[in-house]
Amino acid sequence: MKNANRLRNVRTNSFGFTLVELLVVIAIIGVLIALLLPAVQQAREAARRMQCTNNLKQHGLALHNYHDTHKAFPPATINPGCRDCDDITTGNWDGNVRNTTFQLMILPFLEQGNLYDKIDFRYPVGLSAHADMTDPVAADATNNMNAIKDVHLDVFACPSDPGDLPGTNTSSSDHYYTTKYSRTSYGVITQGWDDNSHNPNLLWGSSANTSNLRPAFGTNGSSKIRDIIDGTSNSLLLCETRMTKSSTNYGPYWGTWTNTYWLKMTSGINSTYVDTTTGIDSKKPYAWTPGSHHPGGCNSLFADASVHFLSETADSNTLYNLAKIADGNVLGEY
Repeated sequence: MKNANRLRNVRTNSFGFTLVELLVVIAIIGVLIALLLPAVQQAREAARRMQCTNNLKQHGLALHNYHDTHKAFPPATINPGCRDCDDITTGNWDGNVRNTTFQLMILPFLEQGNLYDKIDFRYPVGLSAHADMTDPVAADATNNMNAIKDVHLDVFACPSDPGDLPGTNTSSSDHYYTTKYSRTSYGVITQGWDDNSHNPNLLWGSSANTSNLRPAFGTNGSSKIRDIIDGTSNSLLLCETRMTKSSTNYGPYWGTWTNTYWLKMTSGINSTYVDTTTGIDSKKPYAWTPGSHHPGGCNSLFADASVHFLSETADSNTLYNLAKIADGNVLGEY
């Protein structure tokens, strides 16, 4: 009987949380989450940025191995555009359009030899079904486009870039393939000089492309190590590109030429390209400028295969000089 009374007293005297106490506990947990969440997000972004850095280092090793094999870096692109199209001034290749990207050319040096072997470089890689185009025709690109269709390579995609996934538009325009081809987060620096046109003259051997203005890459040509007179540690090869990927028409696609090869440094990092003629942001869908989804700047690959983070506050003249390989100018801080 005494034991029963004692047990009853214990039950009667047991305590629980009041509503106020429960709310206080919930508030404390909320404060802790608010304090910890930014730290977690920063840690995740740091990991993504590190992976992005590693991607560019792999690009650097691949480009140098390509150079060792072929005694030059790969061209930014080979015979881009389409016959009788008006989108690329230098793109009338008289039936010899190729649209070959530098990314395709370095595939064997990224441990993607099997994919490389599926591509027949005698034929185009991506070609529009333009009404005036009779030779080559879109069908000539079919096998090559099937080889890269639905292929996603992590080395070409920054983990912080939300737009590196394949396009979903099932139609194609006059100038672009748009279906299920993966974009890339990286582009070569080919446009170190200012040009407000959609038709930049990027031919490596162009008379306008004088030696002191040349970047490391051009259309149908590129530099050798010996051409980089400014020093490999002072010359850019690649940058991340942060473009508006709201349209699946506009890459940049690593498997075909669309907008992977004319990044210009004159507009700065993470800037919006504004047409100096019209004064409007008419080129927003294109990968005209370097930038990234990392706060404060973008990762960039230099000719010595090192990777540096370029600040979005870097001086525009410094960025301009980094893009050229033989101008002899002294660099500022970046």
